[in-house]
This record gives sequence, structure tokens and C-alpha cells, in this order.
Amino acid sequence: MRKLLLVPFLALLVAAAPAAASQSKLLQIRMHDPGCHSFYLGGGSDHRQYATTLVRSGPVTLANYDEAALVFRGPAGFVKHEQVGQKITLTKKGVYQITMVKQAPDDNHLKLTVK
Repeated sequence: MRKLLLVPFLALLVAAAPAAASQSKLLQIRMHDPGCHSFYLGGGSDHRQYATTLVRSGPVTLANYDEAALVFRGPAGFVKHEQVGQKITLTKKGVYQITMVKQAPDDNHLKLTVK
């Protein structure tokens, strides 16, 4: 009886392992002055950390918490618009340029490299 219960449990663990390994990491894009939008790296309410250039491994999911839609440009002519509050998952390796729709020239131009 124990073997009958153990075998399906082990099969479930083996099947779930690749899914857990391929999960993407969540990265937030937030409104931040100076320069408008930035990648939010965490740090809590007193020590928030932001960046305009990042390198990440594996698939990356970006959440748009900026004040307007964002335009993503990436490898092989990839272009995608994402509205405020939406998420996009980038799976292809390469360099992605991220700008805000109707962005002022002096605002931040974000750069994300996916390895």
C-alpha cells in the first residue's frame, strides 16, 4: 500500500521539477524621478534601489507599473506595447530597449540584457 501511494507522489515531483526550473523572474518597471521610469530592485520604503540597465539570466517577466504604456524592442525585430499594469515575459536571449510611449528625449531609456 505504501508503494502505491509513493509512486504517484514521486512521479508528480519529477514532473513538476522542470516547470519550477523554467519559471521566470519578476522585474518591476516603476515611475521614478529623476528620469521617469526605472527598474525597481527592491530595498524597502527607506532604501529603494533603481537601475536603468540590467542583465538577467533565463526568462524574465516585466510588470509595467509606470505612468504610461511601454514599448519593448528586442532581438530579431521584436516590438511589443504593454499597457500600465500588464506583464510581459521575455524568453529570447538578447538586448531589449524599453521606452515609454510618447517619451520625452531626456527620460530614461531602459536596457535589459537577457542571457
